[in-house]
Amino acid sequence: MSNRDELSSKTKQALAIRAGYTCSFRGCQRPTSGPSEEAPDAVSVTGKAAHIHAAAPGGPRYLASMTPDERRNFSNGIWLCSHHADLIDNDKVTYAADELRAMKREHEDNCKRRHREGVRRGQPVNELIAIGPDIVFCGELIGADQSEWSFHLQDFVDGDLHALLTFIARYDTTPPMDRYVLVSGLGDGRVMSGAPAVKKRQSGRYELTFPVAMGAERIRAIDLAADLALSDKHDLMLTESGDIALVSGVDALPQKIETYLSSQKGESPFHKDFGTRIAEYFRLFAGSPWFEQFLKLEVIRQAAIPYIDPLYSRQYTPLSCIERVFGIELLADAPTNNWLPIRVDLEVKGLGRWQHQLSICVPKEEVKRPSWDELMAGPLRQVSQ
Repeated sequence: MSNRDELSSKTKQALAIRAGYTCSFRGCQRPTSGPSEEAPDAVSVTGKAAHIHAAAPGGPRYLASMTPDERRNFSNGIWLCSHHADLIDNDKVTYAADELRAMKREHEDNCKRRHREGVRRGQPVNELIAIGPDIVFCGELIGADQSEWSFHLQDFVDGDLHALLTFIARYDTTPPMDRYVLVSGLGDGRVMSGAPAVKKRQSGRYELTFPVAMGAERIRAIDLAADLALSDKHDLMLTESGDIALVSGVDALPQKIETYLSSQKGESPFHKDFGTRIAEYFRLFAGSPWFEQFLKLEVIRQAAIPYIDPLYSRQYTPLSCIERVFGIELLADAPTNNWLPIRVDLEVKGLGRWQHQLSICVPKEEVKRPSWDELMAGPLRQVSQ
């Protein structure tokens, strides 16, 4: 059994994405991925996700005081070309941990600046498109009607061609809640009504076609049901007579959005598929432009893709009155006491275009919740007996 605390595949991918798939070594910026001649769809990756502090005793810059989780953490990795990955391990005196962290920080800042400048200057930027929970690619919408959407695929951000083909092959056994397509540029998404199809054109580009169902039904903001009113500090509020205050309709809209976006997927043992992956994406992409884009995709999913409630046998979109997501803007680099301020720009049924500043809960550490089986093995089982 290996005693190395390896970086996970998700962490390696996040390091590569945040580095723009270029070497983080100061002055290098060598591309670390590109086409391979092995096959028409093959990719050659020459980059490495290197440890800053070694993964095992005896390695370069090994720090015994670190826990295994700290050694496997994103903060202990740096994306480098193969040459510089070997160089830093062969000269651990010159390339101390603080020096590597400084290189990583500088390179990510440069990537962030180039990315944002490209957007501001009007250079063409492909939109993010998500297929289910595990595939995200940059692409271009080339056609859409009531029953079918089509795209040109540019580059994979999460997953790869093999993952896409596997999704297609296993479509019939894929959970219904994972059969969706989200388009950042449209600010909308659809449930798929059949398996996607992939074709390779003479230009060498892949074309993806998705059979889609009709868009989910939305309700007017004025029809939002009553809920317990919460203060700016997210505490229950009381009326002048001492009763618990309620809020409904348009007044409930900001609170509804905050509540649903603050619910993390897997947090509830009763509804394992409910909630967002925002905290997961923050841990992977915080400080990079990618987080804002993945955050937008999650808001689109909550607005456009129905949640299937197994307890009450009903379907509904959590953000039930939002018809389109124009944009999500971060108002801080990190949460304060786990609350992250954002500004939303939305199309709301019955209101039109609506902008508002909100705060969503983004725990810095993954919250471990008991499973249904664990609950039943404890006090609930005793009660049921």
